[in-house]
Formats: sequence, C-alpha cells, structure tokens
Amino acid sequence: MRPRVKFWLETPAGEYLMGPGLYRLLRAVAEHSSLKEGARRIGVSYRKAWEQVREAEARLGFALLRKHSGGESGGGSELTPEAQALLGRYAKVVEGLERVVREQFAQAFEPVE
Repeated sequence: MRPRVKFWLETPAGEYLMGPGLYRLLRAVAEHSSLKEGARRIGVSYRKAWEQVREAEARLGFALLRKHSGGESGGGSELTPEAQALLGRYAKVVEGLERVVREQFAQAFEPVE
C-alpha cells in the first residue's frame, strides 16, 4: 500500500488551470521541442494537447509555448520563460506535498508491534 497525491491549480473562480496531465505534456514538449511529439510521448492526441495548452494560456494570461514553423528541420515548440517558471514552482509544491503525505502515511500506517 502506498499513498498518492494529485495536485492541480485553479483560478479563484474554480476553473482548472493546470494539473499532472498538463505538467507532463509541457515537460515532454520541453524534452522533445515539439508539441506533436510531446503529446505522442504521453499518449494524447495533438488536438487534445493543443486544446489543453490554449485553454491554460487563456486562463493564465500568458503564453506557455513559443512555436516555430516549417523550415528544413520542420517546426517545433519551446516553453516560454513563464511556462518554465510555472513548471518549476508546480514541481516544487508537488515534491513538498508528496514528502508530507509520505510522512503522514508512515505515521498512520506504521506496523503495530
């Protein structure tokens, strides 16, 4: 048995901003320099990935991706500095939450002798 934590961000009005799925997508885009390849790597369609990014950008009020089109090497995408900062802060919170949950879980479920 092990604990799991699911953390997401919402607007003050309760609208979804970002959670584990978008985090994984943006990390994959950063790693592969492509929204299409990032989406493929995490198992979502390009259309769904693009939709998630557009919705998040509209609610956040800033661009998450900088897109490059065409050329010899084809197009690509990279994270904006704002997106990089958002991912860093998100990861830091998740790591902290997971640490606290592991500690609380260990205390609550430690073997009784």
